[in-house]
Amino acid sequence: MTYVRYSDFDDDYLCFMEKRMDICVDELRNLKSLSAKALERVMRTSESVFLPKGTTVFHENQQLKKLYCIKEGACKFSTIDKSGKEHILRFLGKGEIMGKRSLISNKGARVSATTLTDTELYCLDRNEISENLRINTDFCNDLLQAMVQDINLNQNARIAFSAHKGIKERLINLLIYLAEKFGQQADGKLEMRLRREDMASVLGTSPEYIINLLTQFKRKGALSIDKGEIVLGNMEKLKTLI
Repeated sequence: MTYVRYSDFDDDYLCFMEKRMDICVDELRNLKSLSAKALERVMRTSESVFLPKGTTVFHENQQLKKLYCIKEGACKFSTIDKSGKEHILRFLGKGEIMGKRSLISNKGARVSATTLTDTELYCLDRNEISENLRINTDFCNDLLQAMVQDINLNQNARIAFSAHKGIKERLINLLIYLAEKFGQQADGKLEMRLRREDMASVLGTSPEYIINLLTQFKRKGALSIDKGEIVLGNMEKLKTLI
């Protein structure tokens, strides 16, 4: 185990990297479709990288050399419009993969990926994965199924956060989504501590309005806020506010 500079990331910092022999990738069914020899090659050419919260994993349009799987932590996909405003498109958690489209299309990433928490990533070598896709139909089908799942997840998110609904309803749906996707602590706190600015970006509003709505929800007993962290102790009460 050594500290090295990891050149795939634009930020110039030292991060923790080690070879991995225990890769677990939920979206690719834990790589079970690979032969023992192929799996050994994937593990030999892969690495585990620790990235602090707020680190850019890759930028929009960047050519990717790796397929990234979240071992621990969470990331967001986002794009920047012509006015420089960020639009968050998706949140990703443990076991989810980043870079699938770029791997298949051979084009630059369609989004930027940024860590929302301190995050550990599996970094799978692009060439090794591409070779397995070429020779192993089961592995190829697993990746295609993961991409279909992405489409379904994105569609469900669009429905939940649809612009045809009011901001209030969409914020409630977002809080429920975060609780279901990332879980809650024993005291009801959301495991994913999302900035008010990020919530506003997802819902297309201002952080001030998000703060105002959260205050309203708190007054109605649907949630509480402990040192800035949202506590969902009464999920059913929250749902009645939709």
